[in-house]
Amino acid sequence: MEYALRIHEALRNRMPEPFLEELNRWNDMDPGASDKTYVQWQRGALADTPLDLMKSWIDVVAQNNNVWLVLVFHGVDGVGWEAKPHEELDEYFSYIKDYEDRLWVDTFGNVTRYMRERMNGNVQTRVGDGSITIELTHILDPEMYSLPLTLRTYVDNDWRRVVVHQGTQEMQLVPDKDARGTYVQYQAVPNGGTITIRSAR
Repeated sequence: MEYALRIHEALRNRMPEPFLEELNRWNDMDPGASDKTYVQWQRGALADTPLDLMKSWIDVVAQNNNVWLVLVFHGVDGVGWEAKPHEELDEYFSYIKDYEDRLWVDTFGNVTRYMRERMNGNVQTRVGDGSITIELTHILDPEMYSLPLTLRTYVDNDWRRVVVHQGTQEMQLVPDKDARGTYVQYQAVPNGGTITIRSAR
């Protein structure tokens, strides 16, 4: 693994980061019990792994906002090691789709990029007269790390519609509220230029 880390940015069985708890397939620790910012929780379904158990892994992720489930399959329909039938996998991935409003499903590479960008990101905010400007930056390799990050910015309580602008992108949003106040949630690209937020009213 040490040799492979010199070649690859991240590995499923070895990804040392201070913010990440790595729970490999044989680890029985409750992923929700970790105090790390993120938990990489690997689960590998074998041919005889019950579908209900596999679905319970999705339930755990939906109940914890810091658990990253890394699913490992080695075969389908008798091809490969410990292969699962495609009908069972169809049902399983349909179950995952049922959670699409609560889960983010992506490749190993993109999830790794997002976590590293977020943990290495720097946000500087300036509040002006009728607008907010934000600089979102990181010092990672921009060729490798350029995924948009999700930001939440609190705005004046009387803002009914909000325009968020970065580069050539512009979004019109309706603010939400929580215990802290009125906010907009949006995506922005690190090192992608100044983000400007203003009331559209």
